[in-house]
Amino acid sequence: MRRTTALIAATVTAAMTLIAIAFPSSAAAAGSSASADAGAGAPPCTSYSIPVSLAEGTAANQTMAGWLCGYGSLRGKAVQLLVPGFTYDHDYWNFQYQPDTYSYLRSATRAGYAVFMVDRLGTGDSSKPAALALTIGTEAWTVHQVISGLRSGQFGTAFSRVVLVGHSLGGTVSQVEASTYHDEDAVIISDWLNSPYWVGTAGIIAGTIEPAQLVPRLADRPLGYLTTLAGLRGMFYNSSDTDPKVIAQDEATRQTGTPGEELTIVAPTLIPSVTQNIKVPVLLATGQYDFIFCGALTPCTNATMVRDREAPAFSPQACLSAYVLPNAGHDINLELNAPDWFAAANRWTGAALAAETPSASSGGAFAGQADCAEIAATFGV
Repeated sequence: MRRTTALIAATVTAAMTLIAIAFPSSAAAAGSSASADAGAGAPPCTSYSIPVSLAEGTAANQTMAGWLCGYGSLRGKAVQLLVPGFTYDHDYWNFQYQPDTYSYLRSATRAGYAVFMVDRLGTGDSSKPAALALTIGTEAWTVHQVISGLRSGQFGTAFSRVVLVGHSLGGTVSQVEASTYHDEDAVIISDWLNSPYWVGTAGIIAGTIEPAQLVPRLADRPLGYLTTLAGLRGMFYNSSDTDPKVIAQDEATRQTGTPGEELTIVAPTLIPSVTQNIKVPVLLATGQYDFIFCGALTPCTNATMVRDREAPAFSPQACLSAYVLPNAGHDINLELNAPDWFAAANRWTGAALAAETPSASSGGAFAGQADCAEIAATFGV
């Protein structure tokens, strides 16, 4: 009898062990730290449908889709809020083809950050307001509402440090948000510069877009919504630094933009008072061969060249840094050497947050007063 009981117990124990290995609990799958899960694939994410308004003082009758991601407990972590560019949604930050190479989300969460990705209004799973109702100012206001939620604990964790990260048009949105609302601790602007080669920008607006209704997958968009012409996504890349399958995936998932965004995108870039009112550290990141901004008149040969050219547009408090991804085009997240850029972004973010001075008057929250010399010593240019 005892022998039979022991045999049954051993069998049950072995079976439970096998089950635990094959089907780990959610707590075990999520892990207890970023380092423990560095090779665990995609981080756990929670999706949200966030009520937002189009203007201050108006009803929150729109919804913005968001995803809060990270390994283990998010308490005490800094959060990066990722804002995609024109005709992109959150998939730009979490690219589904070879994500260990092309996912900014995976890189940032493995480095120990929480990440909140959004679909801007008009894209992806977010509301689709009238085309002319979406402007850069509107987008900045909605991002501000998300930051307020991140700080207040609306999404389960109250974050004391928020880093705003924008790609292309999302970079312009980030500039305006940071200049207007002053509610983040640092800003990363990728693939958008303030001394652009405007021939490239005008070329995109004039010759590469079509009504979204002409694309069956986007036919339900409101009148006035736009997307890129079929077969032209390759313009955002340097072909010698790009996997053709990336361009194909980009083409298959392209999103929309609006005339309202296009009509309001230039002023925040050309009016220095906008960027000069950003009072937290700023990193500008670009591809060496970004055809929109890095032309014959404004080459992007190295980071020092870009930083020195852009510096007059920013205040001393911005502690301006720059990064150039060699051989890359406009979409630096999706070039073959994207991991180099991701590593630089993580390194700069760590340096910028480490240089902050806590504000006693705000109960220990960070005031965003950074020591520029400390950032430069850690990051470089």
